[in-house]
Amino acid sequence: MSLPENAINPGIPQDEAQTWRPLRHFNYYRLTLSFAIFIFFKTEALGGFLGQFNPDYFLTTSLTFFFSSLIFIFIEYKKIIKFEAQVILASINDILLITLMMHYSGGLISALSILLVINIVATGTFLRSRDSYLFAAVASITVLFEQTYNFLNNIAPASVFAFAGIMGLVFFGSSMLASILSQRAREYEKLASQQSVDLINLEKLNENIIQNMRTGILVVDNSGHIRMANSSAESILGNLSLKDNPLLENILPSLDARFLEWQQHPQMYHKAISQQQGLPDIQPGFRSLDNTSPYAGDTLIFLEDATRLNQRFQQIKLASLGKLTASIAHEIRNPLSGINHASQLLSESNLDPADKKLTDIISTQVHKLDKVINNVLQLSRQDRGAPESIDLKNWLENFKKELIENNGLQEKQLIIKVKSNSFKILFDSSHLYQIICNLTSNAISHNDKPQSKVSINMIIGFDDTEKQPYLDVIDNGPGIPKELSEQIFDPFFTTNSQGTGLGLYISKEIVESNRGKMRYLGVNDQGNCFRIQFLSSTKD
Repeated sequence: MSLPENAINPGIPQDEAQTWRPLRHFNYYRLTLSFAIFIFFKTEALGGFLGQFNPDYFLTTSLTFFFSSLIFIFIEYKKIIKFEAQVILASINDILLITLMMHYSGGLISALSILLVINIVATGTFLRSRDSYLFAAVASITVLFEQTYNFLNNIAPASVFAFAGIMGLVFFGSSMLASILSQRAREYEKLASQQSVDLINLEKLNENIIQNMRTGILVVDNSGHIRMANSSAESILGNLSLKDNPLLENILPSLDARFLEWQQHPQMYHKAISQQQGLPDIQPGFRSLDNTSPYAGDTLIFLEDATRLNQRFQQIKLASLGKLTASIAHEIRNPLSGINHASQLLSESNLDPADKKLTDIISTQVHKLDKVINNVLQLSRQDRGAPESIDLKNWLENFKKELIENNGLQEKQLIIKVKSNSFKILFDSSHLYQIICNLTSNAISHNDKPQSKVSINMIIGFDDTEKQPYLDVIDNGPGIPKELSEQIFDPFFTTNSQGTGLGLYISKEIVESNRGKMRYLGVNDQGNCFRIQFLSSTKD
C-alpha cells in the first residue's frame, strides 16, 4: 500500500484535537505497555510465561518495542513524518513486534494476541475504514501464520486454529466498530467545534455591538457595584474608567439615588439627570436581568444623552411644523392681511375713542399673529450655519453701537467684558446676529424695570475644562424660577402673554446648527444669564 501525499485523509479534520493529540496519547500508551512488558518479564510477575520459549529473543524484542515507542514519540513531537504515515508505520511496527513476543511466549496460548486488538482499534480510529480493514487483515494473517508455524513444529495443537479464527473476526469487528464510531465522533466533534466557533463569533459580535452602541450600558448588581460598562457609558459620564467594579454612588450619586428609587418603585417615570458643567444631561432607564442571563439578578441601566433625545423630539416637531407651515402661510396670512387692511381703514375714519381703542387692539393682535407665522416659517427653513472666522470682541462692539442707536439706550447700559485675551470663533455671522438680537430684545422687553434702568453685560471667557470659548449675556431682569428654567427652550413655552415662545427655542437651534451649545445659567432672583459655547475657535 502506497503512502498518501497528504498528511491526513481528506475526511479527517486537520486539527490538533482530532489527529496529533490522540496519536500522542497512543504513543504514550505504547511506551507504557512496552515498559510494563519489560518489567513483568524481568520480575516474572505474570507467572513467567513471557518469553518462556526463547527468553533472549523476547528480551531483545521487548527492548526494541520500548525504544521504537520512544522514537515514535520523538517523531510525533517534531512532526517529522506526516500524520497518516506515522500511524501506518507505528501499526506495522506494533503488529510485527507483538507477534514476535507472542511467538517467543508460546504463540496464541500466551494471550498476547489480545494486545493486537488495541492496536487495530487505534488504527481504525485514526485511518479511513478501508485502510484500517487492511491492518485487520494483516493482523489476522499474522496470527494464522503464527499458529500454522507452531502447529507444524508441534508447539501448539490444531484446536488453537479455532482461536486464531476467532481472533481474526475480533480484529475485523473491532476495526469496523472503531472506524464507524470514530467517524461519527469526528462528525459530532466537527459540528460541536463549528457551533463553538459560531457562539464565540456571536459573543464577539454582541460585545462589539454593545461597545459601539450610542446608548450607554451599565450592569449594576444589587449592592451598587458596576459589573460591566460599554464605551458610550464611560463617554457620557465624562470618560471615566468603570473597570474594577466601582460603586455607582462614587461615580454619579444622583444616578445611584435614582437607581435606589427605581428598586422601590419600578414603574416610576425618570426625568433627566443633570451632570457637572460640560457634560450632557442623561436620561436613565432601568431593567432587571432575567435568570437566563449570566448577570441574573443584576440591573441593566440605559444612559441616553438627554440633549440628543430632545433634539430628536424637536426634529419630529420640526418635521410636523414643516408640513404645516406652507398651509399656515396660505390659509392664515391672506385673511390676516384683509383684517389688518380693514383695521387700518377703520382707524383712518372718524371714530370715537372707544372704537379707536378697539382698532388698535385688532392691529396689535394681527401683528402678533404675523410674528408667530414668521417665527414658524423661519424655524422650518432653518439651515445649518456656514461658519466663518469672527473676532468676537470687535463684532460685539459693532453690535453694541447698533443696539444703542436703535433702542435709544445709553452707553453704560450695555457693557462688554473680556476675561482673557480676545477670541476668534467659527460661527455664521448672520446667525450670531439673530441670536444676540433675540437675547438683548428679551432683556429689554421682558424686564420689569424702566428701559433707562435696564443693564446688559456681555462677558467673553474661555472654559479651560472644555477648551472652548463662551459668551455670557447677563441682564438685570426678573429671574426665571428654577422649576421653569428647564422648559424655557421648549417651543411655544412662554410666561409672557405678548410672547410666542419660539425666540429662545429658535436661538438654541441656531447655536446647535453651528455646532455650539446654549444654556441658561440662573444668576439670582433679579437677573438672567444665557451662555453660548462655541465648539471651534482660536485663542489669541
